[in-house]
Amino acid sequence: MTALPVADQRSSALLPSNPLGQRLCETFPYRWHSISGENAAEPGWKTKTKYPLRPRVLWQGWNDSSTLVGVRFGSTTSYALIDIDRTSPYHPVDNPHGLTLILAALETIGIVRYVLLRSSHSGGLHLYLPLPYAVPTFGLAQALKQCLEAQGIAIAAGQVETFPNTKAYAIPGTQIEYNAHRLPLQPDSGSCLLDLDSNPIGTALGQFFRHWDSAASGQDLETLHEAIAVARRNGSKRKRQRIAAVESWRADLQTEINEGWTGTGQTNHLLKTIACYGVVFEGLQSEALAEFVQTTAINAPGYETYCRHQHEITRRSTLWAKAAEKYWWALGSEPQRSPEHSTPNGGETSNVIPINQNQMRAEEAQRRIRDTIARLQSIGQFPADASSRVRLLVREAHTSVQTLYRYRHLWHPEHFTPVEETACVTAAAASDPSDAATKSPDLAESREPVSGGELHTLEQNMKCRAELVCDSPANFLDADPFFCHCVLLQWVGLARKLT
Repeated sequence: MTALPVADQRSSALLPSNPLGQRLCETFPYRWHSISGENAAEPGWKTKTKYPLRPRVLWQGWNDSSTLVGVRFGSTTSYALIDIDRTSPYHPVDNPHGLTLILAALETIGIVRYVLLRSSHSGGLHLYLPLPYAVPTFGLAQALKQCLEAQGIAIAAGQVETFPNTKAYAIPGTQIEYNAHRLPLQPDSGSCLLDLDSNPIGTALGQFFRHWDSAASGQDLETLHEAIAVARRNGSKRKRQRIAAVESWRADLQTEINEGWTGTGQTNHLLKTIACYGVVFEGLQSEALAEFVQTTAINAPGYETYCRHQHEITRRSTLWAKAAEKYWWALGSEPQRSPEHSTPNGGETSNVIPINQNQMRAEEAQRRIRDTIARLQSIGQFPADASSRVRLLVREAHTSVQTLYRYRHLWHPEHFTPVEETACVTAAAASDPSDAATKSPDLAESREPVSGGELHTLEQNMKCRAELVCDSPANFLDADPFFCHCVLLQWVGLARKLT
């Protein structure tokens, strides 16, 4: 792209006259590859690729109730955003602990304040994470992703998405943009500020920036910088591991090809190896791949001595080239075959069985929950209230609160009725009611901060551990250690929320 004339460069930096418009443009400063769409349930987003969005045009678009405007991230950023879709298992409507889990996970990397918005009429949430100054965008993206995944929070489109995202590495000479997000509180878009209980409290941009400044000033930046450094090291290590695995595969294939024939009966194996190398590491297709297979085979050691298929080498090379294209794909490109495809090894079936690991884990978790409930019912120890059931199932079924609420139909009193109601006995029913009142204070009534119940990131990873040096609430200390580890995320997040 040619450089703009000096006059145009100055005009492109002109801010709106409105102070709120100026603040909006300064808060979201990266305007290359901005997006726009209709103010509708399906905006039909379009990306502007030829030039950056001028500040005054951005402000004009923000004020236009018929359009929606969105921006991306540059190399540094002073904020992040987490998008929680209305259908996400972490949305408060379906899981009252979901948002608390996310907030508690963020605290492990020093992000302890936020601004919560309803993103649109659809009811999704935008969790803005303001910072007092800019930090490296990709490092922040890695820290967000790793801290959430360490707590079992899956990042996926339509569920939970992080902005900035951990974009792919760009090929030298090219640039890959970060994902774009819509701007907050655009008129008639359904976006509004929410309080701590997710109730609407306003749509004013000035109010939004007051909350923004308050949140930015309260972040634990020392912890955040440490988390970014750890995340970058983790990311570099994984990249090196992937590169090492690829190079090892390339070296193995080259070794087999360079050795060539050492006896009879090796033609099929060698042609398959050559075809694999041609597809994956040379990026060859069709006739070019078939020619590569044939030429490489003819020039390999031992071909004339041991290959018994010299009279049909052209046909066999073509067949193996076609088979290889259906099974492998060029390095760095999208997969071209389905998991059910069998290996091209002359009729033998693959010893790699395609497995949907997520589905297997989900089915196993549901099985454990069902089996545990059946066992507890049989001995009359399945509680009647939801909180007691959660506590017991986390310990007995070896699952998490998050997983339980994902499958609430299996155990929740509003969705599930035990076989024998008379056999259900709650822990509270067996004790003195007055004792239960002292041991289980209502956290919503108590505004006292939790002392010492912090989450810490273990060195070299984003998995948190609990340090318990507190005396409130008392019944938490009476729980067994496994349960404490599982519910501490919800407790700490709720304590932050109340204070």
